[in-house]
Amino acid sequence: MDRELRQWAERLRERAEAEGLSFPPVLFEEVTPEEMAMLAAYGGFPRRYPHWRWGSEYLRHRETYRYGLGRIYELVVNTHPVQAYLLRGNTPLAQKLVMAHVYGHADFFHHNLAFKPIPKDMLSEMAHHATYVEKAMERHGAKAVEEFLDLALSLENLIDPHAPYIQRPQEEEEEKAPERLRVRPYLDPFVNPPPEFPKEAEEGAKPKPLPPKPTRDILGFLARHAPLAPWQKGILEIIREESLYYVPQAATKILNEGWATYWHTRLLLPLLTPEEAVEFAELQAGLLAPHGLNPYRLGYLLLQEVEERYNKGRFGPEYEALPLGERLRYERPTGEGRRKLFQVRTLHTDLSFLEEFLTPEFALRQRLLSPEDLETFPQAKKALLCRLTNAGYPIVELLDANYQNRGELLLVHAYEGVELDLKKTQAVLENLHRLWGRPVHLKTVVGGKERLLSAGA
Repeated sequence: MDRELRQWAERLRERAEAEGLSFPPVLFEEVTPEEMAMLAAYGGFPRRYPHWRWGSEYLRHRETYRYGLGRIYELVVNTHPVQAYLLRGNTPLAQKLVMAHVYGHADFFHHNLAFKPIPKDMLSEMAHHATYVEKAMERHGAKAVEEFLDLALSLENLIDPHAPYIQRPQEEEEEKAPERLRVRPYLDPFVNPPPEFPKEAEEGAKPKPLPPKPTRDILGFLARHAPLAPWQKGILEIIREESLYYVPQAATKILNEGWATYWHTRLLLPLLTPEEAVEFAELQAGLLAPHGLNPYRLGYLLLQEVEERYNKGRFGPEYEALPLGERLRYERPTGEGRRKLFQVRTLHTDLSFLEEFLTPEFALRQRLLSPEDLETFPQAKKALLCRLTNAGYPIVELLDANYQNRGELLLVHAYEGVELDLKKTQAVLENLHRLWGRPVHLKTVVGGKERLLSAGA
C-alpha cells in the first residue's frame, strides 16, 4: 500500500474510534485481480487443503472479472489481527471506501455475539488443515483422499450450527469418559485411542441409545463413530471445523454488510471533495442497487430505519397501538437511535434483526411492496425468514444409529411446509451410506404424506 493510502487508513481508523467503533488491529494488503480471485476461492485465506472445488471457484471469479461482469473490491477475514485485501487498480476513492467498510466489519466481528466463540487464529488453522491433507495424499494416494474429500464435502452442512455456543452437560448415568489429551480435533483419532470394545451385555439388557439424544451434528457423530481410518476421521473433523467457522458469517450477512455500509458512509462522506462525492454516489448506487435480495441494501436501509425509529420514538406500546397511517407520521424525539444501533450490532443475527425490525411501515417507505399488497406482507416476511433459517438448508437430525437393532442410521427431516429436493437428498443419503457402511434412512414428508427414504437397504 502506498503512503497516501496508509495515511487514509490511519485517518479513517481514528474517525471510526471517535465514533465509538472498536476492533483489533487491521492489516491492509493490496493484491492483483488474479490474487483476489484466488483468495475469494479460498474463502479469504491464502492457503487451503488441495481440492478441485477451489480451482472451480477461482476460474469463476477470474472470468467474472475478466469479462467485466463484476469485481471483488475487498475481502476481510475474521481473524486477529483482522486481515483485509484491497484490489489493486481500484480508484483512490474506491480504496478509501473499502477501508472504511472494512473497519465496520472489524467492529462487527469483534462485538457481535454470534462471533464470540469462533476462533480468531484460523489463518494458521487453515494452513494446518492443508498440511494434514497433503500428507494424507502422500501416504494414501491423491485419488483416494480427493474422493473421500468429495464425500465429506457433500455432507458439510450436516452440522449443528449451535454447537460452538452450547456447553451440554454429560448425562449423570453415563460412565465417566477416560481422560483424553487435548489436541486439534482432526488429530484426535491418532493421539487418543478409541475406548475398549464394550463387553457383551447381559441377556435382556437394553443397549444405551446412540446417540443419547437426537443430534444435528451428524458430521461430528460420523467422525467419532463411523468405521473409518484415522486419516478419514481427521478429514471429517477438518470439514466440520471449517463449516462451523463460517456459520456466523452466513447467519449475519445482511446485518454485517448493512453495518459496514452504514459506517463507510458515515466515516467517509464528510471527508470528500465535491468531485469525490459524485464518484462516491456512483459507487454507493451500484452497491445498493435493488436487485433481488441485496444484503447491503436491506441491511443498510433497515439500520437507518432503526436509528430513525428510536430517534423519533417509533417504538413501544403507545406507537404499536396506532393505525398504520398514523405510524407513518408519528414523531416523538428521544435521541435513542445511536445507542440502539450499537445494541443491535451486538445482540442480533439476521433472523432476529428482521423479525423485530422489518415492519410494514418500513416496507412501504422503501417501496418494497405497494399499498395494495400490504395484506401479503406477513406471508412474504415469513418466507424470507424461512429462507434465512439454517442458511437455507433443511434441518436434519440423527435419531438412532442402531435403527431396528441393525446398526443402521435413522435421520429425520424437520418438515415445515417445504419438501426436500428428492434427487439431492438421495445423493446425500448414498454418500452417508458409503461412510457409515450400513443402510441409512430418512423420515420426511413428500406429497403431504410421511415417507421413509433409504440408501443401501
